Amino acid sequence: MRTHPFGSREVSVIGLGTANFGGTTAESQACEFMDMYIAMNGNFIDTARVYGDFATPKNGESEKVIGRWISSRHCRDQIFLSTKGGHPPLENMHHSRLSREEIRSDIRASLEDLQTDCVDIYWLHRDDAGRPVGEIMETLQELLDDGYTRLTGVSNWTPARILEANAFAAAHGLTPLYANQPQFSLAVQVAFPEDTLISMDTSAYRMHMETGMACCCFSSQAHGFFTKLDEAGESRLPENVKTQYLCEENRQIYRRVKQLQQATGLDISSIALAYLTCQPFPTFALVGGSRAEHILALEKAGDTVLTASQLNDLRSF
Repeated sequence: MRTHPFGSREVSVIGLGTANFGGTTAESQACEFMDMYIAMNGNFIDTARVYGDFATPKNGESEKVIGRWISSRHCRDQIFLSTKGGHPPLENMHHSRLSREEIRSDIRASLEDLQTDCVDIYWLHRDDAGRPVGEIMETLQELLDDGYTRLTGVSNWTPARILEANAFAAAHGLTPLYANQPQFSLAVQVAFPEDTLISMDTSAYRMHMETGMACCCFSSQAHGFFTKLDEAGESRLPENVKTQYLCEENRQIYRRVKQLQQATGLDISSIALAYLTCQPFPTFALVGGSRAEHILALEKAGDTVLTASQLNDLRSF
């Protein structure tokens, strides 16, 4: 699998998403998926304090599964380990949890459950625009200084807020945010399940182009929109997929995907993921799966390369 530089490491362009580990994905199957992923030389595992808790609220269940797996396989040094904190309570997504005390409490709990002293990158899962960005950056600097994480990033922050944060860091001798984690896929997302999520748009794309900031993409396959559209047609798309992605712009992108498939012989999933991993700034696609074949397909997708012309033909910003 191809890699991009990420801090001081070479990191797989496709990271293994673990949102359902310990929840709808049983621990035994989650461990099988991680074994398969590292067997194809994948090294990027992405989790979060809240992962594994959506279907059956527990307390950091995905991190606990990953921690036990890392401990049993003795593979911590092989893995680029990514986790997130500061997520609002699931019953109230507008309740901020970005105080110094909450952030520090979250990362300490994550490190304990992951059975490690330090993660490779720590993300804030949501923003609170009412909290001064300088206060947040000072807290993240503490995490770096304490050795809890090697890099910091944010998910679901606007580009304006990210630029403000890094301007504050530059002015006050702090470490800037290294990476951004928005929703980004080949498909245009026209609706969100809730309103605290941030998608890649023209302004965010411009920010990444101008700064070279790394981008890690969640919902990178748009819930399999193009594959499901190809296999079953519009009428049989799941309702949540229709609501979030079915629009004329994505119909046009699908037609271009089919043309590229016919010209190259690549499968639709590999095209959709290579659209992300071949961007002109460092971009990593975070991908989960519910079956072994989903994980096995990541090796081919991670080795697929598209040209700049092919990228622009599929979707441009």
